[in-house]
Amino acid sequence: MGQTATARDPQRKPAIACGCLIATAVVLVALTRHDPVPEFIDPANVKRIVELRFSDLPDGTVVASDAATGNEIERIVPGAGGFIRVTMRSFATERKQKGLDSEVPFTLTRMNNGALYLQDGLTGRTMLLNAFGPSNEGVFAELIDQKRTTQ
Repeated sequence: MGQTATARDPQRKPAIACGCLIATAVVLVALTRHDPVPEFIDPANVKRIVELRFSDLPDGTVVASDAATGNEIERIVPGAGGFIRVTMRSFATERKQKGLDSEVPFTLTRMNNGALYLQDGLTGRTMLLNAFGPSNEGVFAELIDQKRTTQ
């Protein structure tokens, strides 16, 4: 009469299954998470390169200039150029977080196949601008195209 029946918890198996599922998800995320591999740009396929510097004016205007000559390429007035502003702010923030020089120019590269890349040589970050659609890619393309027309 001293035997007591051990009651089995009916939620034990589902709880173990959920735990295994969570553990599997954590392991998979840990295995696939890594720093992005920098995009390799083959110099043989480069159509055009321009080194750009961006500066902010007190009124909120952003000035894009040719780093080699110092010539102004474009003025982006407040309320305009949202994609350029967000993109360059993102690049500048990464430099600032890493304590890097903000005066080093960015590289805008047009490839023979039409791909347009923005690169930061200091951080190693490369962005394929075509991935953001033709209108967003186009605002950066204007910078490299204007450079071509002024030479």
